[in-house]
Amino acid sequence: MKNKSLFIYALFTLLFSSVVFSSQKYTHQKLTDNVYIMTRHWEGVSISYGVVVGQDGLLLVNCNIASDAHPFEDALRKISDLPVKYVLNNNYDGGNAHLNGYFAHKGAQIISHQALKYSTIFTQILVDDGYTMEFGGQTISMHHSGGHSFGHMNIRLKQANILFMADSYRSDWLTVFGPLGVDGHIAGLESALTMIDEQTVIVPGNVLPDQLFASRADVAMQIKSTGLFKSLVQKLSANGLSPEEITEHQEIKSFFKTYYPERLDFDIISRVRSAVNFHVKTDYKATSIERDELLGKYVSNNGKIFEVIVQNGRLIARSEGNYILPLKWTDKNTLINPSGELNEQFEIVRNELGKIRKLKLHFGKSWQRRYVGTTSWSKL
Repeated sequence: MKNKSLFIYALFTLLFSSVVFSSQKYTHQKLTDNVYIMTRHWEGVSISYGVVVGQDGLLLVNCNIASDAHPFEDALRKISDLPVKYVLNNNYDGGNAHLNGYFAHKGAQIISHQALKYSTIFTQILVDDGYTMEFGGQTISMHHSGGHSFGHMNIRLKQANILFMADSYRSDWLTVFGPLGVDGHIAGLESALTMIDEQTVIVPGNVLPDQLFASRADVAMQIKSTGLFKSLVQKLSANGLSPEEITEHQEIKSFFKTYYPERLDFDIISRVRSAVNFHVKTDYKATSIERDELLGKYVSNNGKIFEVIVQNGRLIARSEGNYILPLKWTDKNTLINPSGELNEQFEIVRNELGKIRKLKLHFGKSWQRRYVGTTSWSKL
């Protein structure tokens, strides 16, 4: 399995109620005899990590951004001086995986979902849904969510009764829906409910400092509220409103005031636009000949090779060691990234014979340009 870049940029956070202070930036709490939650505190948001202490080493559920390597290790030493033996990733986000290479260099084994080979993070052992291992008296299992991102895994510690959900569930905000839209996000939450009970400690992704943990009831409530959000967007779209108009509509504003009152300054339109892209915009009815012509390999203007394929009945574009994104064909000459936040589109450019020559990018100022390029993909 191909290794990827070791160290990359920065992101994310952590905190706790009855806590032990590890450093200025980190706190930790002991949940069982050998299971700890270590939290990184950033301004206005916190991110938590799992630490399981074994006989001769540590297992981490996620690691932090590269620039935080030394504070992260200093905080770990407040729990144990044992070396890190394993790092398990929920997903490829900076605050979950960008120290993979750092710890691998020190001898740790990195375990991630196989889809993370289409990302820039360092990977070693790539697994699929249902991977299970034993460590420190815990049966640890990894379950593909379908929400948030390609390859997102919910990680369960059976004996400690803890479920690490990262950003497939956020208590403070309507999280990124992921490659399957609102339906995929909800399906991921519903699958989480099947493996937890009322006593399970749920560790979400980015959260408010006083909301580090969640319960089964919290997840069930988000299933209900997210379904309501989807219905509102569909109704308002059917009334002829644009994503911008939907965002300013009183029913949407009331929704966010009710369910996410602390985050009213967040980018609501990105969630509205994603819901519209996935669940309102219709698919172009491409012929089999048209689809076969679209599929295949492209090279981006930044030199990355992308493969456009059909996976589980859906179009995706993927580039090993770089990036993966969903595609939706909305008219004869337009593809969109339905999970995009800035109306990202690909314009299909054809030659004089009507054959696809390239995909021209319309990504504006999207952060995804660092992976997909800025101008076009040429058909190989």
